[in-house]
Amino acid sequence: MRRRTFWLLLCLFLGIACFSGYQVLRTLGEYRAGETAYSELEQFVTLPSAPDETVPAEIEETPAEPAWPEVDFAELAAVNPDVVAWLYGPDTGISYPVVQGEDNDYYLDHLFDGTANGAGCLFVDAACQPDLSGRNTVIYGHRMKNGTMFAALGNSREQAYYDAHPSFLLLTPERRYVVEWFSGYVADTEESAWTLDFSGEESYLAWLEEVRGKSDFSCGVSPTAEDRVVTLSTCSYEFENARFVLHGILREIR
Repeated sequence: MRRRTFWLLLCLFLGIACFSGYQVLRTLGEYRAGETAYSELEQFVTLPSAPDETVPAEIEETPAEPAWPEVDFAELAAVNPDVVAWLYGPDTGISYPVVQGEDNDYYLDHLFDGTANGAGCLFVDAACQPDLSGRNTVIYGHRMKNGTMFAALGNSREQAYYDAHPSFLLLTPERRYVVEWFSGYVADTEESAWTLDFSGEESYLAWLEEVRGKSDFSCGVSPTAEDRVVTLSTCSYEFENARFVLHGILREIR
C-alpha cells in the first residue's frame, strides 16, 4: 500500500513538474514571438540617432525640437489598418505602434499583426476619438515581465526617472505631438483616471486637479482647460486591480 502511494505521489509530482515546465516554455515562446513580431515592424520606423556623447555638454547646442522618429504609416496600415499612432519614449525601450479596435478586449492578447499572443498591442480605448481630439485619450499596454511593452512605465514613480524622461513623442499619420507628463501614480480601477466624458470645463478642471494631486513625482507642468490629456495605463501589483497610470499634456508640434 505504501509503495503504491509512493508511486502515485511520484507520478503526481512529475505531472505537476511537466505541466509547470510546459507553461514556462510556452510563456518564453510567447515572449520571443512577441519580441520578433515587433522587431520586424522596425523596418517601417527610423528612430533618431543617439546623441553624440563625445561632444562636451557645455558646448553642445540645444536642439530646437525633439529628434523625431520617421514612421511609414502607409506600410503599417497595410499590415494592420487599425493603426492610429506610434508612441516613442526616448531611452525607455518604449517604441511601438498604437492601434484602436472595436472593443477593449481583442488587443489584450493579439499582436499588431493579429497573431494571438499574451503580449498584446498598445491600444487606444475604443470609446476615445481616434484622432486624439478628446479631453482624455487612454492608451493601454501590458507590463511584460521581459521588459517589453509598458514595463518601464512604473519607473516614473521615482523622481530621478521622471526627471530623465519628462516627455514622450506621439506621432499620428497627420500630426506630431510631445506628451509632457504631469502625473503618475498607482490607481485602483474604480478611480477616475480613465474618465473620458466631462460635463463641462469645471468638471474637467476638477479632474485635472485631482489626478495631478495624486502624482508620485513633482513637476512644473500645469494643465489647463484648453489642454488635451493622454493617459497611459498598465498593470501594477501593489493590490488587486492596481494599475499604474501616467497622465500627460498633448502638445502639437507643427
